[in-house]
Amino acid sequence: MRVLRSLFGIVFLLATLLFGARVYGQGGATGAIGGAVVDTSGASISGAEVQIISASTESVVRKLTTNADGEFVATLLPPGTYNVVVNKSGFGEAKAQGLEVRVTETTRVTISLKPGAVSETVQISAQVTSVETTNATTGESIGTATIRELPLATQNYQQLLSLSAGTQSELNASAQLGRGNARVIVNGQREDNNNYLIEGISATDYNVAQATNVPLPNPDVIQEFKVQTSLYDASQGRNGGGNVNAILKSGTKEFHGDAYEFFRNDALNANEFFLNAAGEKRPAVKQNIFGASLGGPVVNEKFGFFFVNYQGTRQRSALSPGTQINNPAFPILPADRSAANLAAIFSTPAIGACPAAPITIDPVCLSIFDELLTREDSAA
Repeated sequence: MRVLRSLFGIVFLLATLLFGARVYGQGGATGAIGGAVVDTSGASISGAEVQIISASTESVVRKLTTNADGEFVATLLPPGTYNVVVNKSGFGEAKAQGLEVRVTETTRVTISLKPGAVSETVQISAQVTSVETTNATTGESIGTATIRELPLATQNYQQLLSLSAGTQSELNASAQLGRGNARVIVNGQREDNNNYLIEGISATDYNVAQATNVPLPNPDVIQEFKVQTSLYDASQGRNGGGNVNAILKSGTKEFHGDAYEFFRNDALNANEFFLNAAGEKRPAVKQNIFGASLGGPVVNEKFGFFFVNYQGTRQRSALSPGTQINNPAFPILPADRSAANLAAIFSTPAIGACPAAPITIDPVCLSIFDELLTREDSAA
């Protein structure tokens, strides 16, 4: 009996952590909605009931009333789209729809109530400004549409971090193997002065204070990210450089999913001028980045929502000199991938399936060489 109780306690704890993460894990990655409620003459209305409703789940996430100055503010809201409904006795109901809440920012809206019956409803077309007026923090918030529309050679969202003013980065070598890490410099400071957060949780490598070797979410799972470049408060970072906060997608009241592949192949490329001049063929460059995602309610909306994603990468590039293959026994590939050089590589004892000193490159060796090139999988 004690064993059963212990097992039940463990299951209950795991379920609480799983379904409660959405509620209690938003402290460092939230935004706010604030504003004022006025009448047709512009006078403030105090005591008005304000409801903040999630547009994706259509559930009320916050209820509050305006103060003596007709002001209200709802903090600690997960980034996303919200609707605001305002009611006051003697006035018609007013709705402001499509308010975008971004991480660390406060979206402001002014709602005007008209005298009339409570059953009357007035739709408000909210104008959301992209200029943050509630604090002095500088930075830029990048949403899903921008992440998907801008070209990413290796589908690494870090290549977009330099879009914020005050940041700079090296030009990404799109033909090299790997995920194409970006070295981001903020306001002239060192790269290891940056702080990287995922859902408000630090994802910085504490050894070198960088994000080079830490797991990264792929662009399909990112709802938005923001690079704060200066004057952010102590709740957002531990370093003095840039503060990067990535927010992940979550499920909605309806099932949504997608499947994708980003395809590159040297058969679609022209040869370089200098290779043509030297009489050499174009190098092999093959890349397949594929994945799928699915989100929706768990059984029904009462049990919460889920979102899962998988992405895999297959890369083969002869334009990536000096690449260290995952197999430690496999030698570093030279820039010159001629038949003679490849024959020298395959003659090493590390490649056990190949002859010790092949006169010609064996097809089996070519197959091994082809399959040992870098492969990278990521799941979220």
